[in-house]
Amino acid sequence: MKTTRQPDQRRAHAGDRIVMPTQPRQPTFRTELVPTWAKVAAWSVPLITVPSIVWRFVTVIDNVFVTGDEPCGTGGIWEQIYVLAVLPSVQLGLALLTIGLVRPWGEVFPRWIPALGGRRVPVSLAVSVAVTGALVIAAICLQTVFVPPVPQEDLPPGCRLLGWDTLRWYLPMVLWPPLLLAVTWHYRQRRRCEEARTPSPVGSPGETPLDE
Repeated sequence: MKTTRQPDQRRAHAGDRIVMPTQPRQPTFRTELVPTWAKVAAWSVPLITVPSIVWRFVTVIDNVFVTGDEPCGTGGIWEQIYVLAVLPSVQLGLALLTIGLVRPWGEVFPRWIPALGGRRVPVSLAVSVAVTGALVIAAICLQTVFVPPVPQEDLPPGCRLLGWDTLRWYLPMVLWPPLLLAVTWHYRQRRRCEEARTPSPVGSPGETPLDE
């Protein structure tokens, strides 16, 4: 009796080597793969930057536009722009990147990014950037809390070094590095495990030929 093989049982021969056909690689991001604790940790990072941002806004606006009292010198217009616009934007923007570790755009570059749109985000790139950022932020926090600032010159009358009445607004940022590292660890584990379970398609660089 003549028998036929099903399409999924056929093998592609290449000399004395056999390549098993596999299914195309699927995106690794799925909502069910991200636990609640990782989502809460990722979304908490932007929130912990809000107190320090609000404090700077209130302080500058109060000194410049309300009381008009600038005993410690809030600087000229460029320093005010830096404090009110540049610094908060950079701080909040970096914090929002943590959310990408639990969202699809943390695994595939958005299509509006030139040259990179639609390409997969390398795991090593995302992890190395996140770990480096966490270490830098940790160093800044430790220096701010444990190394008292030393003025380079005499302070103007009515001015004093920053104390806990100011540092308390920055205290929540101490949680930024451990939260970021925890989410990064899960991101790496999730993508490594999922990509290991999802084989590459036939003919792709990721295929694994088998010896006959």
